[in-house]
Formats: sequence, C-alpha cells, structure tokens
Amino acid sequence: MLHIILLILKIIGIIIAAILGILVLLVCIVLFVPFRYRIEAASGGTSDSIQADMTCTWLMHLVKFTASYRGNKFDWNLRVFFKKMAGEEQADADDINKFEGEVETDETEYEELLEETEETDGYGAKEHPGLQKEDEKEPGLPERAETEREETAEDVQEEKAGSGKKRGKFENIYEKCRQTFRKIKCTIQRLCDKIKALSEKKEKLSAFILDDIHKTAFARVKREAFRLLRRLKPKTVQAKIHYGFEDPYRTGQVLAGLGILYPFMWKDTEIVPDFEQKILEGTLLVKGKVRVLHFVMLLWRLFWCREVRATYKHIRSFEL
Repeated sequence: MLHIILLILKIIGIIIAAILGILVLLVCIVLFVPFRYRIEAASGGTSDSIQADMTCTWLMHLVKFTASYRGNKFDWNLRVFFKKMAGEEQADADDINKFEGEVETDETEYEELLEETEETDGYGAKEHPGLQKEDEKEPGLPERAETEREETAEDVQEEKAGSGKKRGKFENIYEKCRQTFRKIKCTIQRLCDKIKALSEKKEKLSAFILDDIHKTAFARVKREAFRLLRRLKPKTVQAKIHYGFEDPYRTGQVLAGLGILYPFMWKDTEIVPDFEQKILEGTLLVKGKVRVLHFVMLLWRLFWCREVRATYKHIRSFEL
C-alpha cells in the first residue's frame, strides 16, 4: 500500500516538474529570443516613387509581420504560427469579387421591373390631357381697386417706419457702444484671472519638479532610458539620401536637426541637402533586433528605486 502511494506521488512530482520546466522554457523563450526587423526603402526623386518594405520575425519565422508601401498604397500581413491575417484592402478584394455577380443580377431584375411598370402605368398622360393644362383667368376691376388701396396703406406705413427709424438710430448706436465696452471689460477680467491661475499653477508645478526626491527620480528614469536606447540601437544602418524642399529655409531646418544626430550616425550614412530644387531620392537599409528582456530589466530597476515609487505616487495624487 505504501509502495503504491509513493509511486503515485512520484508520478505527480514528475508531472509538476515537467509543467514547471515547460513554463520556465516559455518564459526564457519570450525573454531571450529577439525580435528581428529589417527595413528597406528607396525613392527615385518624387514622393510617388517611394517604395518601402518592412519585415519583423520572431522564433524562427513562426511569427512574421510584413508591411509594404508601393504606389501610395499600404499593405500588411501577419502570420502567427499557422494563422494568417491581412490588411483590409486584400481581405475585402475577395468579398468584392463575390458580390459583383449578385449586383449585376439585381440590376437586370430591377430594369425588367421598370419596363413592366412603364407598360402598365403609361396611360396617365395620354388619357388625361386636360390635367396638364391650366385655366388662365384675367383679373377683374374690383380686384384692381383692392390692390391699389393696399398699396396706399403700405406707403403710409413705410413713411411712419422711416421716421421711427431715424429716431432709433441714435439709441442703437448708444447701445452698441455700451455692449462693446462691456465685452472689452469682461475680456480684460478674464485675462487677468487666467494670468493669476497660470502663475499659481506655475509655482505649484515648479515646486513639484524642484523637489529633491522628484529630481533624483527623473535623473534615474533618464539614465535608464538612455541605457535602453543604446541596447535597442540597430546593428546596421546604410543610408544614401539626397533631399530638398521648395523652401530652402525648411531644407536648412532639416539639416540642422540631422546635425544634432550626427555623432550617433553610422559611417555608411550619407545625406546630401539640395537648396535649389524639391527632390527626394536615395536608399535606406536598417537591420536590428529587440529583446523583451531589456524592457523587463528597465521596469525591474525602476520598481526597486524608492524615489521613483514615491514620485509615481505623488504624480497620481497631483492636481493643478
């Protein structure tokens, strides 16, 4: 009896160990197996000639995402193990082809029904020609006298209204001046109130930022973010770009922005600005990989930082 119980416990322990081993294996796969990405782009000189392709794979291409931009059209495909998903344009193309035949049949049936109704209901205009004609009547003498009296009454009323309008012009001008003065006064008061509220909010926000605990937390988050960016840096970047805008000032602005990133650029990057014409041509190739482990380590370090936890609590309860 004891031997049977021990055998059952042994089997249960083996099953639990196997389940735990599978779970540990899955966690290690998620953390350590990287997502590999590849981006390729090319342009012949105009915005219509831009072509771009992107592929992202994980776990020996069992999960694959592809996207392409060609001829001002964007398409994407996603495959998770053996299940595929596509963009809306590709998914709807089959449905459109299916319903084209049904629409054509419906149109033919509708035309036949119209012909039948025209044959059955086409007697109206032929059998009743008198309905299309209208009797013309000439106005009589009493009607003309009434119209003349109405015109004279209207003239008298217009003269009275004109005299009343002349008197009311000055009153309208005075009221408009008062309304404009009130509006100006209200706007000035609103501006003063907004300035006071903004000054109070500025003082409160500056006191929150300049706190020692918050300053150390922001510095820690900044340091960890730069560390993550260094680890996510792509391995290969090859770029040869010749660009230019209609406005030379905008071209110079883009060049100044790229100058800030110059220390972080690779040796294979070549960017040539053109201040005389609008152009965009060249090629671009970016390859790299991303691991989930880097993001988990970032959250782990920030979680065990006391200043970061305190700042997070203060941000949730902070109100301006």
